[in-house]
Amino acid sequence: MLTKWSRVLFFVFLGIYLTSKSFYQYFVFDMLAQYSIYALIIAFFLCMIYNYSIRKEEKKNILWLIPLVAIPIITYKNIGNFYFGENAKGEKSNFKITSINIFSQNEEFQHLKKYLSKDKSDVIVLQELTPAWQKHVEFIRKEYPYYKEEVRSNNFGIAIYSKIPFSKVSTKNYIDEMHPSILAEIIVDAKPLSILVTHPVPPLPNQARFERRNKQYELMKQEIDALPNENIILVGDLNSTVYSPNFKLVQSDKMKDARSGFGLNNSWNAFIPIFRTNIDQCWVSKKIKVTNFYRGDDIKSDHFPIVAELKID
Repeated sequence: MLTKWSRVLFFVFLGIYLTSKSFYQYFVFDMLAQYSIYALIIAFFLCMIYNYSIRKEEKKNILWLIPLVAIPIITYKNIGNFYFGENAKGEKSNFKITSINIFSQNEEFQHLKKYLSKDKSDVIVLQELTPAWQKHVEFIRKEYPYYKEEVRSNNFGIAIYSKIPFSKVSTKNYIDEMHPSILAEIIVDAKPLSILVTHPVPPLPNQARFERRNKQYELMKQEIDALPNENIILVGDLNSTVYSPNFKLVQSDKMKDARSGFGLNNSWNAFIPIFRTNIDQCWVSKKIKVTNFYRGDDIKSDHFPIVAELKID
């Protein structure tokens, strides 16, 4: 019985991985792709169980050893950078940015204030800023006097708050006015730094929304590629992990993942740990050194904050 079910489940989870990578042009498979690496890891352990079972029953088949070699290699290619990627850990930073999807339905406003009172940054960016939430972030506006808020009654309000004056700041409506992004420029140690704050639509519940998200990815990549500054940050809830082939649509050759070498730091879903993954992203120019990256404390949102400490030369 163990032999039978381990083999069946192995093909189920391997099938999830393979179909999500093969049919990622469709929204259902893009959603599977967000968890594809976990499906592959489960398939690996099921293969181990199956190999153990057939050895016990003296039904050896060398073909079943192939996944035990291939899956760790594929897994490393997917998540190895998170643990073994290059970073500047230990060097002194001169800039810190925090990104938080505060969750529009979250009415426990006090937890955000409590968290930000003990974890200070130079710049804070918020996603899902609603009219109700705007009334409860006055404390941020007092400490971070340079800000731009694009408040929306849907889940796509967005804001940036800075202790450093903006040299430029503008709203970017890549898709429409109900889904704004913000592009700001500040000066850090005499170096201009561009920050693109964004929250594209999730790829559910239909193909049309999936295609709108991907279109925004393409437009943001064009924006990043056209920016003259050497120092750039792309940050926010991007509604995709790097496991999805579609994420390549927004990956500029100029940029690198700030998580590199600091672990997965999965930030969503805060409510259901088994479904937790890393759709909150922070990508920086390859010239920028990342000295630290971590996940912040629970603020009763469905997302945890993400924090990057950087060295801008």
